[in-house]
Amino acid sequence: MSDLQDALTRIHYWFTNKYPAKISSLASGLSPLEIDNLLSILSFKVSNEVKEIYQWSNGYSKYECADDWIFYYMFLLNLESAVKEAQTWVEEHEEINLMYKYAGKPVLPICISDMEFLAVVATDDEQTTSPVIHISEIAEISLQYTNLTAMMLTLAESYETGGLFIGRNGYIEKDEKKYAAVYRNYNLGITDLALERFLKIFPEDSSWQTVQLLHEDLSMINSYAIEIPQNNLKTKVVNTLLNLLQDEKHDSGFSVVIVLEELRAVDALIQGLQHPSKWVRSRAAFALGKIKAFEAVEFVSQLLEDPDPVVQEAVKEALEMFKNQR
Repeated sequence: MSDLQDALTRIHYWFTNKYPAKISSLASGLSPLEIDNLLSILSFKVSNEVKEIYQWSNGYSKYECADDWIFYYMFLLNLESAVKEAQTWVEEHEEINLMYKYAGKPVLPICISDMEFLAVVATDDEQTTSPVIHISEIAEISLQYTNLTAMMLTLAESYETGGLFIGRNGYIEKDEKKYAAVYRNYNLGITDLALERFLKIFPEDSSWQTVQLLHEDLSMINSYAIEIPQNNLKTKVVNTLLNLLQDEKHDSGFSVVIVLEELRAVDALIQGLQHPSKWVRSRAAFALGKIKAFEAVEFVSQLLEDPDPVVQEAVKEALEMFKNQR
């Protein structure tokens, strides 16, 4: 039994024993042949994880599920509906087509709640896994889980340990602290996925929107207290952001500094203290205080003599944070 099958079995067992009504109408799984026939309609490949899920259950059609949202406020979309939705996105005019892509790749929705989706990204090889992404009602795309296996293991263990539970109103609720601990166990690789996405998109679109995408991914990652390791990917991203910061044609300096803060890129933030823009200087000083970069105290202190009062105020706040965190 694969880790994914094990997780799905545990989720089913938990609901069977505690809230059987929630899964009473869950459809049985499809045969491998039925799954292959439906997936063959797509113009792209998806990982074998998708096949495993639909062998376990074919979920619900887009409009028939009432409140059996066992995948934490979402329900499993049956494969017919999922393929139809994906085809709609692919066949729409170019602007819509681009909106429903992750780093240039098409996606297949797996779970749905109202008009929000969880989807998997197309793969070049069915043996490889791919990220699970969240698609909002306005087609904003953000990372959610490292892959489908990580998602289901996170949900299974969260149900078993109280990270997810059924509240008094009958809906699934979350204990943030317990859920975060489980999420970290299974999704450490999500940091590299966020950095890879940025490096993939940036050469074609160096706008502030691309920086904002990285900010949203890193903000989610940091909310689970996942450490971003120092590796080649991080170095490449930091260098790319520094080049953007130094390019006077771009006005995304403030956003860049926020991302450098999330990356804990201390040396880059110290460089930001000398930026021509007062907003960049002030935000860099504030960021260094916020992330407890004590090695930067001397550099931040030097900005007390900055001629701009906005910068001076930010420096005072940063120095106060340093003082309170010792």
